[in-house]
Amino acid sequence: MAIQERAGSSSATEIVLRIDDEECFFVWASERAACRLHLEHLVHRSGSELLEFFAVDGTRPGRVVEMAEETPAIAEARVVRQTADGGLVELLVTGSCVTTTLADAGAVTRTVTASEGDGRVVAIVPAHADVRTVVETFRTRHGGSDLVAQRQAPESIPVRSERGVKGTLTDRLTDKQIEVLRTAYLRGYFEWPRESSAEECAQSLGISQPTFSQHMRAIQSTMVECLFEDTRR
Repeated sequence: MAIQERAGSSSATEIVLRIDDEECFFVWASERAACRLHLEHLVHRSGSELLEFFAVDGTRPGRVVEMAEETPAIAEARVVRQTADGGLVELLVTGSCVTTTLADAGAVTRTVTASEGDGRVVAIVPAHADVRTVVETFRTRHGGSDLVAQRQAPESIPVRSERGVKGTLTDRLTDKQIEVLRTAYLRGYFEWPRESSAEECAQSLGISQPTFSQHMRAIQSTMVECLFEDTRR
């Protein structure tokens, strides 16, 4: 698809990129296992490490972990949750990633999916960034990729668009607190019995257990205040 110019535009642009680069693990694994992988959550750890949580549909999550263990760019892999037809896996990525490619080019990743070797990445290119530069950078770093759709993005990027109490909570929590809370949730920290301990969650995030606990206490305090501040008044 030809890249459309944004002459004089002050709005963000949403782009959809197709990718079949087998060097991207999620694309290669989805083809090899004939399954669907969807990026649920991403955590930037120290250095260039990324902690990625992928939802798996159509195969055992253990199979995805086995394939990850064969991939040099993935330092660690584990099954977080298993369901009847899939589950959730956690990957510690030390190599290149589509999300870092987009960030380096000035874009914001919205969704990352792959189904049986057909990858799709949706990203937002802010008004101050250049769509052509983003697309060309992506093509250069990830062979076999191309732009398949380009359109004006919504007025505001819906990173956290929930309304009511949920929207208020996400507005009051810091980005780091949201990162900690979502990681704890995905890892089953709130399940009974717990699927991951505070120490295991902290290790995944690359922080100490006391720091994790401090974040959790601050999050709980904010949540309680948000829910009951009117009553207190």
